[in-house]
Amino acid sequence: MIIQRYVLSHLLKVFVGAALVLYSVMFIVQWIRIGQVMSLEDLDVLLLALVPLAIFVLPMALIFSVLMVLEKLSTESEIIAMQACGIRMRTVHAPIIAVSLVCMVLHVSIAMYLGPLSMQRIQERLVEKAPEKVYSFIKEREFIDTFSGVTLYVESVNQVARELHNVFIETQGSGRSIIAAEKGTIDFSPSGILMRLSDGSVFMESGKSLRYITFQEYTFTLDADFKGKLGIRDADVLTQSQLAELIQENPKPKMIKEYHNRYSFPVINLILALVGIQFGIQRPRSPRHSGIVFGLGTILGYYLVFLMADRLVKGGVLNPVAGAWIPNVIFCVILLGVFFWRRSGLGRGGA
Repeated sequence: MIIQRYVLSHLLKVFVGAALVLYSVMFIVQWIRIGQVMSLEDLDVLLLALVPLAIFVLPMALIFSVLMVLEKLSTESEIIAMQACGIRMRTVHAPIIAVSLVCMVLHVSIAMYLGPLSMQRIQERLVEKAPEKVYSFIKEREFIDTFSGVTLYVESVNQVARELHNVFIETQGSGRSIIAAEKGTIDFSPSGILMRLSDGSVFMESGKSLRYITFQEYTFTLDADFKGKLGIRDADVLTQSQLAELIQENPKPKMIKEYHNRYSFPVINLILALVGIQFGIQRPRSPRHSGIVFGLGTILGYYLVFLMADRLVKGGVLNPVAGAWIPNVIFCVILLGVFFWRRSGLGRGGA
C-alpha cells in the first residue's frame, strides 16, 4: 500500500500539472474563437466552454503523467529497487489503472451529459450576445455567409462609426438579386437585425423578368446563422438521451457514430494507460523523455485512425457503429502484439 500511495501521489501531481497546462492553452484558443462576441462580463461562458474540452484534456494529461512518472521511477533506479525488494510490477501498475478508470468514468459523464448541458447554456448566451456585436463577424474584402440566404462583401468597415463602405450583396432564393451601395449600417433591435443601405442600386432577376432600381435608402431584415458561425454542431448540445431520440426520428450515419463515439472514445483513457505502462519504463541510462515521444505518437496515431474511420462512415463505406469502435480495436490489437512481443523476450531491450 505504501508503494501504491507513493506512485499515486506522483501520478496525481503530474496529472494536475499537465491538465492545468492543457486547459490554459485551450482557454486561450476558446477566447480567440468566441471572444469576438464575449466580454469580461461573460467569463462564466468561457469557463463553461472548458467543461466539454475535458474529453480531450483527460486522456492527454493521463498519458503524459503515466509516461513521466514511470520514466522518473525507472531512470532513477527506483523500479529496480522495488523489484529487488520483491515488489511486483502489478503493485506499481494498480494506481495507474485506477486513475485511468476514474478518468474514463468522468469522460463518459462529460461526453453524455455534462458537456452537452454546458454547450446548451453556451449556445443560448452566444446566440443572445452575437447580434449586439454583429460587426465583429464582418471581415473586410471577404465573402461573408453569416447571414442566411445572403452573401455579403464589404470593401471597408469603420468599427468606431459602425459603418460599412462599398457594400455588395447577393441574395439567393426564388428571385436572385444583386445589391450595391456606397454605405451601409447594421443595427440590432428587439425585432431583429436591420441593414440600412444608402446611395445604391438593385439588379433583380425573377424568371424572365429583369429589373434595375436605384435608391437613396434601402432597409431590410437579416437572419443570421450565429450558431454555425461559432462552430457549434447540432450534436454538441444534445445529451445522450436526446441524441437517441433524434436518431429514432432520423437515423443519419453521422449521428449514429456520434452516439457510439460517446461510449467508445472514453475507452482511450484505459488504452493510453496501458500504452504508458508498456513504454514508460526505461533503462536507467536511456535518453530522458523518450516516453513522451511514444505518448505523442499514440495520440496522433489514434486521431488519424479516428479521422479515417469518420471519413469511411461519411462515405458510406463503413458501418457507423463499427466506425466508432474500430480505433479501439486496432489499438488493442497493437497493445496485445507489443505485450506478447515483450513476453517472448525479443523486446526486453526497451524495458
